[in-house]
Amino acid sequence: MEGPLLKVGRLGLSERLRTFVEEMPYERGPILDFVQRASDRLPPGSDVADIGAGDAPYRELFEHTNYCTIDWEHSLHEQAAASDIVASADNLPVEDKSFDAVLLTQVLEHVPEPTRVLVELFRVLRPRGFLFLTAPLAWELHELPFDFYRYTANGLEYLARGAGFEEIEVVPRNDCFTTLAQLMWNVAWMTERGSNEEDERHANAAATLQKLAGEVASFAPLDVSRILPLGYALTARRG
Repeated sequence: MEGPLLKVGRLGLSERLRTFVEEMPYERGPILDFVQRASDRLPPGSDVADIGAGDAPYRELFEHTNYCTIDWEHSLHEQAAASDIVASADNLPVEDKSFDAVLLTQVLEHVPEPTRVLVELFRVLRPRGFLFLTAPLAWELHELPFDFYRYTANGLEYLARGAGFEEIEVVPRNDCFTTLAQLMWNVAWMTERGSNEEDERHANAAATLQKLAGEVASFAPLDVSRILPLGYALTARRG
């Protein structure tokens, strides 16, 4: 099932990154924008840790930095085992104040003790170092059995502040219509996987959801409250 075309207002993305985002366009497009802005804030030569990097789809955005991938041994991503460091996010085998920035995209829902993770990230950051984090509010169960939480903006701010972070900013990644569109797209994909030649209802349902998703997404400018995003993006600093 082909998805809607990626609409990114910049040039120079690799085919690999573009394909990655187009797999879940309404979800990953805003995350890509957030990670790009994070990258733009870092001067050349910064030491950056991508925690839970998986297949490191955003690696190319950090070519001007010393980019280190970290993931744990139970990751479902094929290239995670080849990470620079294989370790749990709450117990990193690096010295205090090792990094200028830490990137944590769509990882916090997969850790049973998020406070322990954030305290550990605070430890490995240098003074004035950045935490760039995204987490879901609305998403189906995934990467089971390691799927534990969904997060509100207040919840993320509370956890980050409790870990010692300052200058915390939490923003919704998208509007409610885009949320509905992506979830419809997800259900269409799951429904299509269950289709067969003897039962066309699955295929018809998938096609209908796919069509409706695009129509629903077109209403995005109508949402001014943005209280039902797919998730949030958080930026914070160590004092």
